Order: sequence, then C-alpha cells, then structure tokens
Amino acid sequence: MVNPLSSPPPFLTNRSTPFVLWCFTGGGHFFEEILEQIKKVNHESIPISFVFSNAGALVANRYGFFWNLMHSNVRKDYLHFIFENSVAQYNIKKILQKADLSYSTISKDPTFSIAMSLANSEAKCIIACPLTANTAAKLALGITDSLISNLVSSGLKSGKKVGILPTDAISQKIKTKLPIQQIKPASTDQINIDVCEFNALKRTSTNQVQFLPQFCVGCQVCVKKYPDVFSSGNQIEVIIREVDSKNILNLSSELTVLQTPSEIYSFIKEFFQ
Repeated sequence: MVNPLSSPPPFLTNRSTPFVLWCFTGGGHFFEEILEQIKKVNHESIPISFVFSNAGALVANRYGFFWNLMHSNVRKDYLHFIFENSVAQYNIKKILQKADLSYSTISKDPTFSIAMSLANSEAKCIIACPLTANTAAKLALGITDSLISNLVSSGLKSGKKVGILPTDAISQKIKTKLPIQQIKPASTDQINIDVCEFNALKRTSTNQVQFLPQFCVGCQVCVKKYPDVFSSGNQIEVIIREVDSKNILNLSSELTVLQTPSEIYSFIKEFFQ
C-alpha cells in the first residue's frame, strides 16, 4: 500500500492511537458552529485528521475556517489536515505554516486506495460535516467517484461508525450565511488593494478592483476597511429540495444523521470514553 501522506503526524503513524477522521465537502453552512465543536473535541485531547475535497478546502478557506482556527487556542499536535492535489496553494498552506499546523497533500488517485487506506486506519469513527447534497446523493445511490464519497463508503464497509451533518437537512427551509463578497464596483482610486495581504484583491486593466474569492481567507480586513464595497455574513434562505431530503432519510438507515452541530461532540465522545 502506498503511503498517502507526505508528512503524517504521530497519531496517524502510531497504529495504537485512535483518532477521528473528519471529512469536509464544499458546503458553506454551519461553519461557525462546526469550528466551536472542533475546539471542544480538541480540548478533550482527541486527535482529528481532517480530509478535504478540493471544493471543501476552498469553501472552508473563504468562510475563514483556517484563519479562525489559526487564531484559536487549540492543541496543534492533535490536528492534521489532508488536501487533494495542489489546492493548498490558495493561501491555505500559507496559513497552516504560519500557524504551525500539520498538513499533507495527496495526488489524484483514480483507484482511491488512499481513501480505503484511511477508512481502514485506526480511526474510531468517521464524521462528514458539512456534507453537501451532492455527496449525500452519491452516498445514497452507492456512487463512490470522489475522495470523500469513497472514504465514507469504505468506512461503512469496514464497520466504522459514520456520522454526517448535511447542509441540506430534512427541514423545508434553512437560513445560511454568505462569505465575503464584493457588493459593488470600485476603482483603485477608492480602494487600496494592498489591504489584503493574501492577494484576493486585484487591479484590472481599467483600474477597477476585482475580488478573487479563491484566494480569500475570510480575515474580514477588507470588510472592516471598506464596508460599502465588501460584505460578509449576509443571510439567505435556501429551500431544500424534496429529493435531497429523501437522500438523507435513505442514509439514516446505515449511518448517524446529525441534525445540528451541537450533536457532533456527543457523537465523537462516545468512542473515546
């Protein structure tokens, strides 16, 4: 078996150390609440290995997940981050290195041996949250053509306990917060693009300011400096499709469906008594 990790931490290499496998897909719901649950689990000295899809990493970054984690009081030796391909280049690696947090990047693997290796590791449980409707649909239909869907499916086949927190819940409507956005045009005469140290603001050929969301880390500096041009945390109402609710109901027969982020800690703690 090829070692999928370039620099695994001790709790991943020591076969006697139990840990949590935490999967992130590209959903933008519950991020503030999920971060609080992660800190709560971390303060119990429970090791967590996070596995991100490409979309999951970029969305998490834009919502300020890595930025806020860097500024949180956490036990760094109990956290590790695994990313697909070179997605870490979008300032994610920069933040993790600055915070002295352990991470690995893995190349695309069409055989999904990496996912199967992780699923059959010493992980006590697997949790997927946020879990998008897209990945939930794949799991409900038995489709395993991505890192996360294959990891969760392989975990179930190996007898692992799996919990999911779907972004598209069983309720008919949800309210969710948007990440940082540029809400109106502005010129470089009005805005100093250098206020963003992560190069998420760019000067166009016509001296207009262009916001590059893939480089945004959610630090809020631009929002605080130019609130008329940039916004963050605006709420929108999302209608949950019936097919997405049915997929979650179908999955509930073989794994644990968490209704709220507050249930995450209890689900994990059960395996670390």
